[in-house]
Amino acid sequence: MYGTLPAWAQDGARAPSIWEAYPGYLALTAAILVGQLLLITMLLLQRRELRQADRTVRAREADLRGSYERIRQLAGRLIHAQETARAGVARDLHDEICQQLAAVSIGVVTLKRSDGNIQDAAIQDAFNDLEYRTQVTFDGIRRLSHELHPTSLRLIGLAPALRTHCVDMGERHHVVVTFNALGDFRGLSDDLAICLYRIAQEALRNAIFHGAARQLSVSITRSDTRVDLVVADDGRGFDVEAARQSGPGLGLVSIAERARLAGGQVEFTSTPRGGTTVHVQCPVDVVRVDMAEARSLGAGG
Repeated sequence: MYGTLPAWAQDGARAPSIWEAYPGYLALTAAILVGQLLLITMLLLQRRELRQADRTVRAREADLRGSYERIRQLAGRLIHAQETARAGVARDLHDEICQQLAAVSIGVVTLKRSDGNIQDAAIQDAFNDLEYRTQVTFDGIRRLSHELHPTSLRLIGLAPALRTHCVDMGERHHVVVTFNALGDFRGLSDDLAICLYRIAQEALRNAIFHGAARQLSVSITRSDTRVDLVVADDGRGFDVEAARQSGPGLGLVSIAERARLAGGQVEFTSTPRGGTTVHVQCPVDVVRVDMAEARSLGAGG
């Protein structure tokens, strides 16, 4: 009836606690709270991971955009370098070889129309001039052919070919180029030899034309496992990172790419007015040169 005391009150017993009175409800409530806390924690962790993933994606997108822009710049510089190389070949053919051939032709016509004895002094002078101009033309054609593709590599080997090139560069540009070779370079693959030769050629050209170097050195060393090529100069030097990012030419790019194609690596050391050193290391046995790619780099940038 209304107002009747609970059983525990009628018996004079202690009032039960809330844990004792509603154990099931409290357990269920606690489980729900724990579950909600776990869910909130998981959502927060997931949100943090999503933010991190978003930052990573944005950073990679920025890198891709930067890489794409650098590729576009390199493509433009490659086209410019190709046109410059073609213009150089055309200029050499026109200004040197064609003019010498024209002079030879004129000398032949002059001799053909002469009435004197072949032993006359004037006739002998004409023959001497004709011989000189023919030799100059031959040397020009040989030099141009050698720059396009150094056949001496297969004939005399890498070290002698580099030595000859150093002597030729010193004489043509009035600079001092020393050369040192240590080790046996016989047996090197043609691909590795042409890559190292082109790297030395490009490094010397850059030092003379862009660095205004007067003292240069080329050293090449072969061990059991690798070949080291070092080209150093006393030129005005440059900021390596700035040149790599936005330099106008392809010199550094072509050197680094040739080393990569040969399975090696290259280190550029240079400071403004402090000279430049190019150090290339390539493995002897593991050669991964793709000559189609290597040829696409041309003879220089």
